[in-house]
Amino acid sequence: MKRVRAILQERCNFSVDISSSQGGTSTTGNIAQDCFLNKRDFLTWVISSINPSDKISLEKIQTNLSVLLRLLNSGDSINCDKMQELWKETYEFILVEYPWASITPSLHKLLAHSFLLIGVYNNGKELQNLSEECLESYKKTYFTDNVRDILV
Repeated sequence: MKRVRAILQERCNFSVDISSSQGGTSTTGNIAQDCFLNKRDFLTWVISSINPSDKISLEKIQTNLSVLLRLLNSGDSINCDKMQELWKETYEFILVEYPWASITPSLHKLLAHSFLLIGVYNNGKELQNLSEECLESYKKTYFTDNVRDILV
């Protein structure tokens, strides 16, 4: 991470994650806006800075997440066993390959709860326009029926 910060300081002329006297850090929306003003140059630089082995890992994560997101929004019945295998593989892969990375709440919901929402609560059907909150309301039934054992 220090190497990335140094490169950002050198190439983009701004500091990342430096404590601010106004509270928080120097990483703000203004910095993101500066990066994306010259989007092509910035993306070219970011891509060229990634190790080849990390490129392969990131492509795998991107592909798996793309498949999972399309499954959530598809109009078809879903093979829950294969989906469970894919989300578990993806989650474990991220945790093993990038132990320093923090999983955002949105990514956690996708990887940890999408199988339950589709396979357990929605009988193998896609979610499409159903919100997670609606399906989460069945949590009491979920715990009562000991469905949690399927995750082990």
